Amino acid sequence: MTTKQAIEAVLTGKRKPMRVPAIIEAAVPLSNLAGKTPGQTVYSVLYSEAKKTDGLVVQTGKGEFRLNPKRKRPAKPAASERA
Repeated sequence: MTTKQAIEAVLTGKRKPMRVPAIIEAAVPLSNLAGKTPGQTVYSVLYSEAKKTDGLVVQTGKGEFRLNPKRKRPAKPAASERA
C-alpha cells in the first residue's frame, strides 16, 4: 500500500480532523515504508497533498488534516476493461 493510500485509509470515515502524530501512528503500519524515518515520509506527503487544490487532504488547523471533499478521485476502469 502506498503512503497516500495508507493516509486515505486512515482518514476515511473520520468526521473530525486528525492530528499529524495520530495519522502517522496509524498510517505507517499500513504502508510499505521500510526506511529510517517513515513518519517523516507520511508527514511530507500530508503537507505536499494539502498544498494542492485537488490534493488528498486539506489542512484544517495547525497540524490537523482531513480528507479533501473536493478532490478528484481516479476513475475506476469499467468491468469490460478489467477482464
